Amino acid sequence: MPKEQQEFIDSLYQDRGYVMDFHKVMAAEDFPWLKAYDAWSRATYTAPRLLDRKTKELVQTAVETALRANPGQIREHIRLAMQHGASKQEVLEAIECVAAPMGMLSFLVGVQAWAEEVGARRVEPSRRTK
Repeated sequence: MPKEQQEFIDSLYQDRGYVMDFHKVMAAEDFPWLKAYDAWSRATYTAPRLLDRKTKELVQTAVETALRANPGQIREHIRLAMQHGASKQEVLEAIECVAAPMGMLSFLVGVQAWAEEVGARRVEPSRRTK
């Protein structure tokens, strides 16, 4: 890979805390598009503005839960929200906001991702015999 593309991917990882496979593909296959996309993404997501990174990651977690995104992708935003100061309860509350407007199927995707990411405890039913 040419040096410019490698440096760009390294910078993207440093700024975001992650890179997705499409970032890697586009760096190799359509680098001008990736640079344009990144400028837009910085303006709307990663650059410091009025919302801090914790808040943006909570929003991303809720939106991706609502859209039933891949649980691994939701987990990345949960991890980043917590890395930027969100408690596991704050993340769970953001996910809970999805249940009423988007339904339980969306909510369940988010809860599954959250439970995996934070190592959630569970209460199992007692085994009773008749």
